[in-house]
Amino acid sequence: MRSLLRVTIILLVAVLTGCVQQASDGRYNEAVWRGQRESLEQLQHWQLSGKLAIITAQEKGSARLNWQQQGEDYDLILTTIVGTTLLELHKRDNRVTIIDRDGVQHSGEDSDELVYRLTGWPIPIKQLPVWIKGLPGEATFETGDDGRITRLQQGDWQLSYQDYARTRLWLLPTAINLQGPQTRIKLAINEWQINQ
Repeated sequence: MRSLLRVTIILLVAVLTGCVQQASDGRYNEAVWRGQRESLEQLQHWQLSGKLAIITAQEKGSARLNWQQQGEDYDLILTTIVGTTLLELHKRDNRVTIIDRDGVQHSGEDSDELVYRLTGWPIPIKQLPVWIKGLPGEATFETGDDGRITRLQQGDWQLSYQDYARTRLWLLPTAINLQGPQTRIKLAINEWQINQ
């Protein structure tokens, strides 16, 4: 009888210790995420290069990607593998200008609509400056055991963050999968440059 009581007490202590450890890990992860989020929100000037692959109901495409962010303004250039410019997108204040592969300039206020009209690709350009850094913006999100964001969802778009790398003081995504309305996008980021 005493041995049964001893085993029961040991099991109870082990279970309670596990619960305390899980609660502690949860608080730790939340603190790590809070620190990561605050750090990323301060990051306003950056540049990245990588590749974009897109699959829609009508076509498949890929491009090299160069993005330079300066506060709220940015320049996004998509090129072919051999370096031919497919599209240049420049945002200044609330105005978006796109220069297509023929050098024709198009302007508007809605970057998503403008890109879709010119390419047929539904890309969430407006949210990307936030999402691409690993921040959720207005989206619902999940974090992993290390406190970094792993998944988010906003409207018709779902993102999964496959990998991160440290660049100076920041942990920044290097592989992101986006799933949207009849669209899949893969972003592979080769290099982050921090300009602040």
